[in-house]
Amino acid sequence: MIEEPIDCATCQEQVHEYLHREVSEDLAAVITAHVANCDHCEEIYDSEDKLNQVIQQACQTTTPEEIIDKIRKHIAELG
Repeated sequence: MIEEPIDCATCQEQVHEYLHREVSEDLAAVITAHVANCDHCEEIYDSEDKLNQVIQQACQTTTPEEIIDKIRKHIAELG
């Protein structure tokens, strides 16, 4: 079933789910078309996409052992 075109508010409400592929294929097609033709929603999409990339990179970063040791020492001093 092909979805009807959506407005900016609906598009922006769905952009997170869209980026995580949590919307139906039909809704994804409608959002894709809307973002391709709406500069404001494209900016929202780009910002959300960049934020997701930063979060993904941060989750893959390993904390150096010396920092972990300092945190443990500080916690021990508090207790």
